[in-house]
Amino acid sequence: MRPENAQALVDYYGAVSARTRSFLAGLGPTDLDRVVDERWDPPVTLGVRLVSVAEDDLQHVGQAAYVRGLIEAD
Repeated sequence: MRPENAQALVDYYGAVSARTRSFLAGLGPTDLDRVVDERWDPPVTLGVRLVSVAEDDLQHVGQAAYVRGLIEAD
């Protein structure tokens, strides 16, 4: 599905960012040890999952920077 325009992407990012900050602000130290996925051995805790999500986000930032460099090089 393609967004209507660039502003739709900016708005989506803003909404996701605000919800993420709110979620993280509500966490306490013991929340990070809570198991969120028992399908793995060992089970995955919230802390480990958050690190995984952050790593994935950083990879996408790198990909976007690479594409931007390709576009600006022309």
